[in-house]
Amino acid sequence: MVYFNADGNESSMCGNGGRCVVSFAQFLGLVNETATFEAIDGLHEARLFDNHIVSLQMKNVNSLQMFDGHVFMDTGSPHHVELTDNVDHVDVPTQGRYLRNELYGAAGANINFVQSQTASVFKVRTYERGVEDETLSCGTGVTAVALAMHKTGQTQSQEVTLETPGGSLKVSFEPTPQGYENIWLTGPAVQVFKGTIVL
Repeated sequence: MVYFNADGNESSMCGNGGRCVVSFAQFLGLVNETATFEAIDGLHEARLFDNHIVSLQMKNVNSLQMFDGHVFMDTGSPHHVELTDNVDHVDVPTQGRYLRNELYGAAGANINFVQSQTASVFKVRTYERGVEDETLSCGTGVTAVALAMHKTGQTQSQEVTLETPGGSLKVSFEPTPQGYENIWLTGPAVQVFKGTIVL
């Protein structure tokens, strides 16, 4: 999988893009219930279920940097995660752009704003570098959020539900002394249109 951002540059790992690639491969008859593909951050395994649900194994995360007010990690893409009391009231384009540039310079990072809903459900909004705006859902972002919420004690659950403007995703994981492994990103991948290019 080679993924390009809206700005035309090749991107780092895209979790939701990976799930869509696998779903499309199944639609083309290239895979059945399981698949393996290579992305910029290495090999990924995927499982396909009924009702268009795709589960994608993410890379292990062995380093989480804890700061006063946020957590930083790389889940295939670099992510900043911070809690907020009311995520609906956050000016994501403005605050996200500021943090992306002020804290992370030219390389940038994706910025995730998170609000706890229950002990294992979190509401997430994400500003993505390369898009330079808020997006409806970010797979590597919700993965980072789930791990950050567990690391900081906001949840004890090893399966977390993340509610984004684009829909609901689940992230499961196993803690290790160094970080997290056996991380799976799960959610729907539904084909919404198709077209034909006439040359």
